[in-house]
Amino acid sequence: MRKNLLLVPFLLLLLSCLCLPGGIRQEPAAPTPSPTPTASATSAPPSPLPPPPIEWADRTVFRAGWRQSQWSALETLPPLTIYNLSLSLAEDMQHAAGIEEIDYTNNEETALDSVWLALFPEILGGEIEIGAVRVDGAAVTPERAVGMLRIPLAPPLETGDARLLYIEFAVTVPTRGGQYYYGIFGYNQGVLSLAHAYPTVLVYDQDGWNNGLPDTDGDPLFSDAAFYHVTVDAPADQVLVASGVEIERRQTGSRQTVRYACGPARDFYLAASSNFRVVSETSDGITINSYYPADAQAAIARSALETARQSLAIFGDLFAPYPYTEFDIVPISTSAGGVEYPGLTAINLSFSYTNDPFLEEVVAHEVGHQWFYNLVGNDTQDEPYLDESLTQYNTCLYYAQRYGPASGEACLTSLQSYWDSASSPGLPIGLAVNDYSSRDYIAIVYGKGAFFFDALRQRLGEEAYRSLMQDYSQVFSWRIGYTPDFQALAEQHCHCDLDDLFERWVYP
Repeated sequence: MRKNLLLVPFLLLLLSCLCLPGGIRQEPAAPTPSPTPTASATSAPPSPLPPPPIEWADRTVFRAGWRQSQWSALETLPPLTIYNLSLSLAEDMQHAAGIEEIDYTNNEETALDSVWLALFPEILGGEIEIGAVRVDGAAVTPERAVGMLRIPLAPPLETGDARLLYIEFAVTVPTRGGQYYYGIFGYNQGVLSLAHAYPTVLVYDQDGWNNGLPDTDGDPLFSDAAFYHVTVDAPADQVLVASGVEIERRQTGSRQTVRYACGPARDFYLAASSNFRVVSETSDGITINSYYPADAQAAIARSALETARQSLAIFGDLFAPYPYTEFDIVPISTSAGGVEYPGLTAINLSFSYTNDPFLEEVVAHEVGHQWFYNLVGNDTQDEPYLDESLTQYNTCLYYAQRYGPASGEACLTSLQSYWDSASSPGLPIGLAVNDYSSRDYIAIVYGKGAFFFDALRQRLGEEAYRSLMQDYSQVFSWRIGYTPDFQALAEQHCHCDLDDLFERWVYP
Protein backbone atom coordinates (compact mmCIF):
# COMPACT_ATOMS: atom_id res chain seq x y z
CA MET A 1 0.00 0.00 0.00
CA ARG A 2 1.36 3.37 -1.05
CA LYS A 3 -1.19 5.78 0.39
CA ASN A 4 1.13 7.56 2.84
CA LEU A 5 3.39 8.63 0.02
CA LEU A 6 0.64 10.91 -1.21
CA LEU A 7 1.49 13.29 1.63
CA VAL A 8 4.74 14.26 -0.07
CA PRO A 9 4.29 17.77 -1.56
CA PHE A 10 4.16 17.88 -5.35
CA LEU A 11 4.24 14.10 -5.66
CA LEU A 12 1.06 13.95 -7.68
CA LEU A 13 2.54 16.34 -10.22
CA LEU A 14 4.03 13.23 -11.71
CA LEU A 15 0.53 12.06 -12.49
CA SER A 16 0.38 14.67 -15.20
CA CYS A 17 0.52 13.24 -18.66
CA LEU A 18 2.59 16.23 -19.62
CA CYS A 19 4.73 17.02 -16.59
CA LEU A 20 8.29 16.20 -15.70
CA PRO A 21 9.72 14.50 -12.63
CA GLY A 22 10.11 17.15 -9.98
CA GLY A 23 7.37 19.30 -11.44
CA ILE A 24 9.56 21.34 -13.83
CA ARG A 25 8.03 21.71 -17.24
CA GLN A 26 10.12 21.53 -20.35
CA GLU A 27 9.63 24.28 -22.91
CA PRO A 28 9.17 22.80 -26.39
CA ALA A 29 10.77 24.43 -29.37
CA ALA A 30 8.59 26.15 -31.94
CA PRO A 31 7.30 23.84 -34.69
CA THR A 32 9.29 23.93 -37.90
CA PRO A 33 8.42 22.47 -41.29
CA SER A 34 11.97 21.22 -41.85
CA PRO A 35 13.54 19.83 -38.67
CA THR A 36 17.16 18.78 -38.76
CA PRO A 37 17.35 15.14 -39.88
CA THR A 38 18.08 12.81 -36.99
CA ALA A 39 19.38 9.76 -38.83
CA SER A 40 22.03 9.13 -41.46
CA ALA A 41 21.29 10.24 -44.98
CA THR A 42 21.71 6.68 -46.19
CA SER A 43 18.77 5.46 -44.13
CA ALA A 44 15.72 5.31 -46.36
CA PRO A 45 12.13 4.51 -45.47
CA PRO A 46 11.10 1.01 -46.50
CA SER A 47 8.52 0.54 -49.20
CA PRO A 48 5.09 0.46 -47.58
CA LEU A 49 2.81 -2.47 -48.10
CA PRO A 50 -0.55 -1.59 -49.63
CA PRO A 51 -3.29 -1.81 -46.99
CA PRO A 52 -5.16 -5.10 -47.37
CA PRO A 53 -8.69 -4.85 -48.69
CA ILE A 54 -11.35 -4.60 -45.98
CA GLU A 55 -15.09 -4.63 -45.66
CA TRP A 56 -15.64 -1.01 -44.70
CA ALA A 57 -19.08 -1.49 -43.16
CA ASP A 58 -18.19 -4.68 -41.25
CA ARG A 59 -17.58 -4.01 -37.56
CA THR A 60 -17.41 -7.63 -36.48
CA VAL A 61 -13.60 -7.63 -36.69
CA PHE A 62 -13.55 -5.16 -33.80
CA ARG A 63 -15.41 -7.56 -31.52
CA ALA A 64 -12.10 -9.25 -30.75
CA GLY A 65 -11.05 -6.09 -28.95
CA TRP A 66 -14.37 -5.47 -27.19
CA ARG A 67 -15.75 -7.23 -24.16
CA GLN A 68 -18.76 -9.26 -25.22
CA SER A 69 -21.08 -7.34 -22.90
CA GLN A 70 -20.31 -4.23 -24.99
CA TRP A 71 -20.90 -5.71 -28.46
CA SER A 72 -24.38 -4.22 -28.80
CA ALA A 73 -22.98 -0.71 -28.30
CA LEU A 74 -20.40 -1.39 -30.99
CA GLU A 75 -23.08 -2.16 -33.56
CA THR A 76 -25.31 0.81 -32.75
CA LEU A 77 -22.68 3.52 -33.16
CA PRO A 78 -23.29 6.03 -35.97
CA PRO A 79 -20.96 6.17 -38.98
CA LEU A 80 -17.42 6.99 -37.85
CA THR A 81 -14.21 7.68 -39.74
CA ILE A 82 -12.43 4.46 -40.68
CA TYR A 83 -8.67 4.24 -41.20
CA ASN A 84 -7.10 1.41 -43.21
CA LEU A 85 -3.45 2.03 -42.45
CA SER A 86 -0.27 0.24 -43.45
CA LEU A 87 3.06 1.09 -41.75
CA SER A 88 6.51 -0.27 -42.65
CA LEU A 89 9.34 0.29 -40.16
CA ALA A 90 12.95 0.49 -41.31
CA GLU A 91 15.63 -1.68 -39.74
CA ASP A 92 17.07 1.39 -38.02
CA MET A 93 13.64 2.06 -36.43
CA GLN A 94 14.09 5.74 -37.26
CA HIS A 95 12.19 5.73 -40.55
CA ALA A 96 8.76 4.54 -41.55
CA ALA A 97 6.63 4.65 -44.64
CA GLY A 98 2.89 4.36 -44.82
CA ILE A 99 -0.20 4.25 -46.94
CA GLU A 100 -3.57 5.07 -45.49
CA GLU A 101 -7.08 4.90 -46.83
CA ILE A 102 -9.60 6.95 -44.88
CA ASP A 103 -13.33 6.45 -45.23
CA TYR A 104 -14.53 9.86 -44.06
CA THR A 105 -18.23 10.49 -43.43
CA ASN A 106 -19.52 14.03 -43.09
CA ASN A 107 -21.47 14.00 -39.82
CA GLU A 108 -21.76 17.78 -39.73
CA GLU A 109 -24.80 19.89 -40.56
CA THR A 110 -23.12 21.61 -43.48
CA ALA A 111 -21.43 20.52 -46.70
CA LEU A 112 -17.62 20.39 -46.53
CA ASP A 113 -15.38 21.57 -49.36
CA SER A 114 -12.25 20.07 -47.82
CA VAL A 115 -10.88 17.82 -45.11
CA TRP A 116 -8.08 19.00 -42.84
CA LEU A 117 -5.54 16.59 -41.40
CA ALA A 118 -2.77 17.10 -38.85
CA LEU A 119 0.78 16.10 -39.75
CA PHE A 120 1.95 15.46 -36.21
CA PRO A 121 5.46 14.14 -36.99
CA GLU A 122 6.66 17.62 -37.92
CA ILE A 123 4.77 19.18 -35.00
CA LEU A 124 6.52 16.73 -32.65
CA GLY A 125 10.07 17.25 -33.87
CA GLY A 126 10.34 14.78 -36.76
CA GLU A 127 9.67 14.91 -40.47
CA ILE A 128 6.88 13.77 -42.76
CA GLU A 129 6.80 13.71 -46.52
CA ILE A 130 3.52 13.40 -48.41
CA GLY A 131 3.36 11.45 -51.66
CA ALA A 132 0.32 10.66 -53.77
CA VAL A 133 -3.05 11.90 -52.54
CA ARG A 134 -6.34 10.76 -54.05
CA VAL A 135 -10.03 11.26 -53.37
CA ASP A 136 -12.30 8.45 -54.54
CA GLY A 137 -9.46 7.27 -56.76
CA ALA A 138 -8.83 10.62 -58.47
CA ALA A 139 -5.52 12.42 -57.90
CA VAL A 140 -5.78 15.77 -56.11
CA THR A 141 -3.29 18.44 -55.12
CA PRO A 142 -3.45 19.08 -51.38
CA GLU A 143 -2.39 22.28 -49.64
CA ARG A 144 0.46 22.09 -47.12
CA ALA A 145 1.03 24.25 -44.08
CA VAL A 146 3.26 23.64 -41.09
CA GLY A 147 1.86 20.54 -39.45
CA MET A 148 -1.29 20.57 -41.57
CA LEU A 149 -2.67 19.13 -44.81
CA ARG A 150 -5.84 20.33 -46.56
CA ILE A 151 -7.42 17.95 -49.05
CA PRO A 152 -9.95 19.65 -51.36
CA LEU A 153 -13.29 17.99 -52.03
CA ALA A 154 -15.04 18.72 -55.32
CA PRO A 155 -17.94 18.69 -55.33
CA PRO A 156 -18.38 19.45 -51.62
CA LEU A 157 -19.20 16.52 -49.37
CA GLU A 158 -22.84 16.70 -48.31
CA THR A 159 -24.11 15.79 -44.86
CA GLY A 160 -24.28 12.02 -44.43
CA ASP A 161 -22.13 11.27 -47.48
CA ALA A 162 -18.64 9.74 -47.47
CA ARG A 163 -15.44 10.03 -49.50
CA LEU A 164 -12.45 7.70 -49.64
CA LEU A 165 -9.14 9.49 -49.11
CA TYR A 166 -5.81 7.91 -50.06
CA ILE A 167 -2.46 9.24 -48.78
CA GLU A 168 1.11 7.98 -49.16
CA PHE A 169 3.60 9.27 -46.61
CA ALA A 170 7.05 8.73 -45.09
CA VAL A 171 8.25 9.82 -41.65
CA THR A 172 11.60 10.37 -39.98
CA VAL A 173 11.60 9.76 -36.25
CA PRO A 174 13.69 12.06 -34.03
CA THR A 175 16.29 10.75 -31.60
CA ARG A 176 16.49 13.66 -29.18
CA GLY A 177 15.08 12.02 -26.09
CA GLY A 178 12.67 14.29 -24.27
CA GLN A 179 14.06 17.44 -25.86
CA TYR A 180 10.95 17.92 -27.96
CA TYR A 181 7.45 17.39 -26.63
CA TYR A 182 8.54 14.89 -24.01
CA GLY A 183 9.83 12.36 -26.55
CA ILE A 184 6.43 10.79 -27.28
CA PHE A 185 7.41 10.61 -30.97
CA GLY A 186 10.96 9.32 -31.06
CA TYR A 187 13.46 6.48 -30.99
CA ASN A 188 15.59 6.52 -27.84
CA GLN A 189 17.22 3.97 -25.53
CA GLY A 190 16.28 1.24 -27.99
CA VAL A 191 12.56 2.05 -27.77
CA LEU A 192 10.39 3.40 -30.59
CA SER A 193 7.43 5.54 -29.55
CA LEU A 194 5.33 6.14 -32.64
CA ALA A 195 2.69 8.60 -31.44
CA HIS A 196 0.44 10.28 -34.02
CA ALA A 197 2.66 9.07 -36.86
CA TYR A 198 0.06 9.14 -39.64
CA PRO A 199 -1.95 12.01 -41.19
CA THR A 200 -4.86 12.41 -38.78
CA VAL A 201 -8.28 13.86 -39.57
CA LEU A 202 -8.99 16.90 -37.43
CA VAL A 203 -12.25 17.78 -35.69
CA TYR A 204 -14.89 19.91 -37.37
CA ASP A 205 -17.24 21.48 -34.83
CA GLN A 206 -19.15 24.69 -34.12
CA ASP A 207 -15.91 26.62 -34.71
CA GLY A 208 -15.22 24.94 -38.06
CA TRP A 209 -12.05 22.93 -38.64
CA ASN A 210 -9.77 22.87 -35.60
CA ASN A 211 -6.71 23.40 -37.76
CA GLY A 212 -4.58 25.68 -35.60
CA LEU A 213 -1.18 24.44 -34.47
CA PRO A 214 -1.56 22.94 -30.98
CA ASP A 215 0.15 24.52 -28.02
CA THR A 216 2.50 21.74 -26.96
CA ASP A 217 2.17 22.58 -23.29
CA GLY A 218 -1.05 20.57 -23.59
CA ASP A 219 -2.11 17.40 -25.36
CA PRO A 220 -1.67 17.98 -29.10
CA LEU A 221 -4.38 15.57 -30.26
CA PHE A 222 -8.05 16.58 -30.48
CA SER A 223 -9.87 13.94 -32.48
CA ASP A 224 -13.17 12.25 -33.10
CA ALA A 225 -13.53 8.56 -32.33
CA ALA A 226 -12.69 6.35 -35.30
CA PHE A 227 -12.10 2.73 -36.31
CA TYR A 228 -8.58 1.58 -37.21
CA HIS A 229 -7.45 -1.34 -39.36
CA VAL A 230 -3.65 -1.25 -39.08
CA THR A 231 -1.02 -3.46 -40.70
CA VAL A 232 2.54 -3.11 -39.35
CA ASP A 233 5.59 -4.48 -41.19
CA ALA A 234 8.61 -4.46 -38.87
CA PRO A 235 11.87 -6.22 -38.05
CA ALA A 236 11.07 -9.61 -36.55
CA ASP A 237 13.12 -9.03 -33.39
CA GLN A 238 10.95 -6.13 -32.29
CA VAL A 239 8.25 -6.63 -29.66
CA LEU A 240 5.31 -4.53 -30.83
CA VAL A 241 2.85 -2.94 -28.41
CA ALA A 242 -0.14 -1.22 -29.98
CA SER A 243 -3.61 0.14 -29.45
CA GLY A 244 -6.32 -2.41 -30.20
CA VAL A 245 -5.78 -6.16 -30.49
CA GLU A 246 -3.69 -8.33 -32.74
CA ILE A 247 -5.84 -10.24 -35.22
CA GLU A 248 -3.21 -11.72 -37.53
CA ARG A 249 0.55 -12.31 -37.53
CA ARG A 250 3.06 -13.80 -39.93
CA GLN A 251 6.84 -13.84 -40.22
CA THR A 252 8.94 -14.02 -43.36
CA GLY A 253 12.67 -14.19 -42.78
CA SER A 254 13.78 -11.22 -40.71
CA ARG A 255 10.45 -9.36 -41.04
CA GLN A 256 7.10 -9.69 -39.29
CA THR A 257 3.70 -8.45 -40.37
CA VAL A 258 1.06 -7.88 -37.72
CA ARG A 259 -2.51 -6.71 -38.21
CA TYR A 260 -4.44 -4.85 -35.54
CA ALA A 261 -8.08 -3.90 -35.09
CA CYS A 262 -8.62 -0.85 -32.92
CA GLY A 263 -11.69 1.15 -32.21
CA PRO A 264 -13.65 3.03 -31.74
CA ALA A 265 -10.76 5.04 -30.35
CA ARG A 266 -9.29 8.54 -30.47
CA ASP A 267 -5.97 7.41 -31.91
CA PHE A 268 -3.70 4.52 -32.86
CA TYR A 269 -0.38 4.23 -31.02
CA LEU A 270 2.58 1.89 -31.51
CA ALA A 271 5.67 1.24 -29.41
CA ALA A 272 8.42 -1.25 -30.20
CA SER A 273 11.66 -2.58 -28.73
CA SER A 274 13.72 -5.74 -28.93
CA ASN A 275 14.34 -5.33 -25.19
CA PHE A 276 10.76 -5.69 -23.93
CA ARG A 277 9.61 -8.46 -21.62
CA VAL A 278 6.03 -8.86 -20.40
CA VAL A 279 3.92 -10.16 -17.55
CA SER A 280 0.21 -10.68 -18.20
CA GLU A 281 -3.00 -11.43 -16.36
CA THR A 282 -6.64 -11.71 -17.37
CA SER A 283 -9.22 -10.31 -14.97
CA ASP A 284 -12.94 -9.78 -15.57
CA GLY A 285 -12.51 -10.34 -19.29
CA ILE A 286 -9.61 -7.87 -19.63
CA THR A 287 -6.09 -9.04 -20.43
CA ILE A 288 -3.54 -6.69 -18.86
CA ASN A 289 -0.04 -6.76 -20.33
CA SER A 290 2.70 -5.02 -18.36
CA TYR A 291 5.86 -4.63 -20.43
CA TYR A 292 9.21 -3.87 -18.86
CA PRO A 293 12.88 -3.60 -19.87
CA ALA A 294 14.85 -6.82 -19.79
CA ASP A 295 17.17 -5.42 -17.11
CA ALA A 296 14.32 -4.32 -14.82
CA GLN A 297 12.61 -6.32 -12.10
CA ALA A 298 9.56 -8.27 -13.20
CA ALA A 299 8.09 -7.66 -9.74
CA ILE A 300 7.77 -3.95 -10.51
CA ALA A 301 5.97 -4.74 -13.76
CA ARG A 302 3.59 -6.96 -11.79
CA SER A 303 2.95 -4.09 -9.39
CA ALA A 304 2.05 -1.86 -12.35
CA LEU A 305 -0.24 -4.60 -13.61
CA GLU A 306 -2.00 -4.79 -10.26
CA THR A 307 -2.48 -1.02 -10.22
CA ALA A 308 -4.03 -1.20 -13.67
CA ARG A 309 -6.29 -4.08 -12.62
CA GLN A 310 -7.52 -2.18 -9.57
CA SER A 311 -7.94 1.06 -11.53
CA LEU A 312 -9.92 -0.56 -14.32
CA ALA A 313 -12.28 -2.12 -11.79
CA ILE A 314 -12.68 1.06 -9.72
CA PHE A 315 -13.27 3.39 -12.65
CA GLY A 316 -15.46 0.84 -14.39
CA ASP A 317 -17.70 0.83 -11.34
CA LEU A 318 -17.67 4.60 -10.87
CA PHE A 319 -18.24 5.60 -14.50
CA ALA A 320 -18.88 2.93 -17.15
CA PRO A 321 -17.54 -0.54 -17.96
CA TYR A 322 -14.14 -0.53 -19.63
CA PRO A 323 -15.04 -1.52 -23.21
CA TYR A 324 -11.90 -3.26 -24.43
CA THR A 325 -10.54 -6.76 -23.87
CA GLU A 326 -6.97 -5.54 -23.42
CA PHE A 327 -4.95 -2.91 -21.58
CA ASP A 328 -1.20 -2.48 -22.02
CA ILE A 329 1.48 -0.70 -20.00
CA VAL A 330 4.63 0.08 -21.98
CA PRO A 331 7.81 1.95 -20.96
CA ILE A 332 9.20 4.55 -23.35
CA SER A 333 11.96 7.14 -23.21
CA THR A 334 9.91 10.17 -22.24
CA SER A 335 10.39 13.10 -19.90
CA ALA A 336 6.70 12.94 -18.98
CA GLY A 337 5.44 10.81 -16.15
CA GLY A 338 3.06 8.97 -18.46
CA VAL A 339 1.02 9.49 -21.61
CA GLU A 340 -2.43 8.10 -22.37
CA TYR A 341 -3.41 6.28 -25.56
CA PRO A 342 -6.44 4.14 -26.37
CA GLY A 343 -6.18 0.85 -24.55
CA LEU A 344 -2.72 1.50 -23.12
CA THR A 345 -0.42 3.88 -21.34
CA ALA A 346 3.19 4.74 -22.13
CA ILE A 347 5.20 5.52 -19.01
CA ASN A 348 8.61 6.92 -18.20
CA LEU A 349 11.33 4.33 -18.77
CA SER A 350 13.99 6.14 -16.75
CA PHE A 351 12.32 6.46 -13.34
CA SER A 352 9.19 4.33 -13.33
CA TYR A 353 10.97 0.97 -13.15
CA THR A 354 13.35 2.06 -10.42
CA ASN A 355 10.78 3.82 -8.21
CA ASP A 356 7.68 1.76 -7.59
CA PRO A 357 5.57 4.45 -5.81
CA PHE A 358 5.74 6.79 -8.80
CA LEU A 359 4.71 3.91 -11.03
CA GLU A 360 1.46 3.37 -9.14
CA GLU A 361 0.48 7.01 -9.36
CA VAL A 362 1.26 7.32 -13.05
CA VAL A 363 -0.55 4.11 -14.01
CA ALA A 364 -3.66 4.96 -11.99
CA HIS A 365 -3.85 8.41 -13.57
CA GLU A 366 -3.34 7.16 -17.11
CA VAL A 367 -5.89 4.36 -16.70
CA GLY A 368 -8.37 7.07 -15.72
CA HIS A 369 -7.90 8.69 -19.11
CA GLN A 370 -9.50 5.66 -20.76
CA TRP A 371 -12.79 7.23 -19.68
CA PHE A 372 -12.04 10.94 -20.03
CA TYR A 373 -10.06 11.46 -23.22
CA ASN A 374 -10.87 8.19 -25.00
CA LEU A 375 -14.43 7.11 -24.16
CA VAL A 376 -15.61 10.70 -23.66
CA GLY A 377 -13.67 13.11 -25.82
CA ASN A 378 -13.03 16.79 -25.18
CA ASP A 379 -11.27 19.73 -26.79
CA THR A 380 -7.83 19.11 -25.29
CA GLN A 381 -6.52 22.50 -26.41
CA ASP A 382 -9.45 24.79 -25.54
CA GLU A 383 -10.89 22.91 -22.55
CA PRO A 384 -8.09 20.74 -21.13
CA TYR A 385 -9.66 20.68 -17.67
CA LEU A 386 -12.43 18.37 -18.91
CA ASP A 387 -9.99 15.49 -19.14
CA GLU A 388 -6.89 16.48 -17.15
CA SER A 389 -8.48 18.12 -14.10
CA LEU A 390 -11.17 15.44 -14.02
CA THR A 391 -8.65 12.62 -14.31
CA GLN A 392 -6.48 14.21 -11.63
CA TYR A 393 -9.48 14.22 -9.30
CA ASN A 394 -10.41 10.69 -10.28
CA THR A 395 -6.92 9.55 -9.33
CA CYS A 396 -7.70 10.71 -5.81
CA LEU A 397 -10.92 8.70 -5.99
CA TYR A 398 -8.80 5.67 -6.92
CA TYR A 399 -6.78 6.08 -3.73
CA ALA A 400 -9.93 6.59 -1.68
CA GLN A 401 -11.55 3.47 -3.13
CA ARG A 402 -8.46 1.30 -2.85
CA TYR A 403 -7.00 2.46 0.46
CA GLY A 404 -9.79 4.32 2.23
CA PRO A 405 -11.18 7.88 2.49
CA ALA A 406 -8.15 9.24 4.36
CA SER A 407 -5.92 8.34 1.44
CA GLY A 408 -8.22 10.12 -0.99
CA GLU A 409 -8.22 13.23 1.21
CA ALA A 410 -4.43 13.13 1.45
CA CYS A 411 -4.26 12.94 -2.33
CA LEU A 412 -6.46 16.00 -2.75
CA THR A 413 -4.63 17.93 -0.02
CA SER A 414 -1.31 17.35 -1.75
CA LEU A 415 -2.63 19.11 -4.87
CA GLN A 416 -3.07 22.36 -2.93
CA SER A 417 0.70 22.88 -2.89
CA TYR A 418 1.09 23.42 -6.56
CA TRP A 419 -2.22 25.23 -6.99
CA ASP A 420 -0.57 27.71 -4.61
CA SER A 421 2.45 27.85 -6.96
CA ALA A 422 0.42 29.55 -9.70
CA SER A 423 1.38 33.13 -10.59
CA SER A 424 -2.26 33.98 -9.95
CA PRO A 425 -4.13 31.27 -8.02
CA GLY A 426 -7.43 32.91 -8.99
CA LEU A 427 -7.03 31.99 -12.65
CA PRO A 428 -10.05 29.99 -13.89
CA ILE A 429 -9.58 26.36 -14.83
CA GLY A 430 -11.51 26.64 -18.11
CA LEU A 431 -8.92 28.57 -20.16
CA ALA A 432 -7.29 27.25 -23.32
CA VAL A 433 -3.78 25.81 -23.02
CA ASN A 434 -2.22 28.82 -24.73
CA ASP A 435 -3.87 31.19 -22.25
CA TYR A 436 -1.66 29.84 -19.45
CA SER A 437 2.05 30.05 -18.91
CA SER A 438 3.69 26.64 -18.75
CA ARG A 439 3.83 26.68 -14.97
CA ASP A 440 0.30 28.02 -14.58
CA TYR A 441 -1.04 25.32 -16.89
CA ILE A 442 0.21 22.69 -14.46
CA ALA A 443 -0.73 24.63 -11.32
CA ILE A 444 -4.26 25.46 -12.44
CA VAL A 445 -5.34 22.54 -14.63
CA TYR A 446 -3.68 19.79 -12.61
CA GLY A 447 -3.90 21.45 -9.21
CA LYS A 448 -6.86 23.80 -8.89
CA GLY A 449 -8.97 21.87 -11.41
CA ALA A 450 -9.29 18.84 -9.17
CA PHE A 451 -10.82 21.02 -6.44
CA PHE A 452 -13.55 22.16 -8.83
CA PHE A 453 -14.75 18.60 -9.26
CA ASP A 454 -14.60 18.11 -5.50
CA ALA A 455 -16.71 21.25 -5.05
CA LEU A 456 -19.19 19.97 -7.63
CA ARG A 457 -19.38 16.63 -5.85
CA GLN A 458 -20.08 18.37 -2.54
CA ARG A 459 -22.74 20.60 -4.13
CA LEU A 460 -24.57 17.68 -5.76
CA GLY A 461 -24.07 15.13 -3.03
CA GLU A 462 -22.46 11.72 -3.37
CA GLU A 463 -25.34 9.92 -5.05
CA ALA A 464 -26.19 12.64 -7.58
CA TYR A 465 -22.51 13.20 -8.45
CA ARG A 466 -21.93 9.53 -9.11
CA SER A 467 -25.09 9.39 -11.21
CA LEU A 468 -23.87 12.45 -13.15
CA MET A 469 -20.51 10.90 -13.99
CA GLN A 470 -22.13 7.65 -15.08
CA ASP A 471 -24.60 9.57 -17.22
CA TYR A 472 -21.85 11.75 -18.70
CA SER A 473 -19.87 8.62 -19.59
CA GLN A 474 -22.88 7.04 -21.27
CA VAL A 475 -24.42 10.06 -23.06
CA PHE A 476 -21.10 11.21 -24.50
CA SER A 477 -19.55 7.81 -25.19
CA TRP A 478 -17.43 8.13 -28.36
CA ARG A 479 -18.61 11.72 -28.71
CA ILE A 480 -17.11 15.04 -27.60
CA GLY A 481 -18.32 16.82 -24.49
CA TYR A 482 -17.98 20.58 -24.06
CA THR A 483 -18.40 22.68 -20.93
CA PRO A 484 -22.02 23.74 -21.67
CA ASP A 485 -22.92 20.08 -22.16
CA PHE A 486 -21.33 19.08 -18.88
CA GLN A 487 -22.93 21.92 -16.94
CA ALA A 488 -26.39 21.23 -18.40
CA LEU A 489 -26.11 17.55 -17.47
CA ALA A 490 -24.93 18.41 -13.96
CA GLU A 491 -27.90 20.74 -13.50
CA GLN A 492 -30.26 17.97 -14.55
CA HIS A 493 -28.85 15.77 -11.82
CA CYS A 494 -29.06 18.35 -9.05
CA HIS A 495 -32.25 20.05 -10.29
CA CYS A 496 -30.50 23.32 -9.61
CA ASP A 497 -28.70 26.24 -11.25
CA LEU A 498 -24.93 25.86 -11.20
CA ASP A 499 -24.00 29.16 -12.86
CA ASP A 500 -22.37 30.47 -9.70
CA LEU A 501 -20.15 27.39 -9.35
CA PHE A 502 -19.03 27.37 -12.97
CA GLU A 503 -18.49 31.13 -13.02
CA ARG A 504 -16.37 30.97 -9.89
CA TRP A 505 -14.20 28.04 -11.03
CA VAL A 506 -14.40 27.53 -14.79
CA TYR A 507 -15.34 30.53 -16.88
CA PRO A 508 -12.97 33.48 -17.50
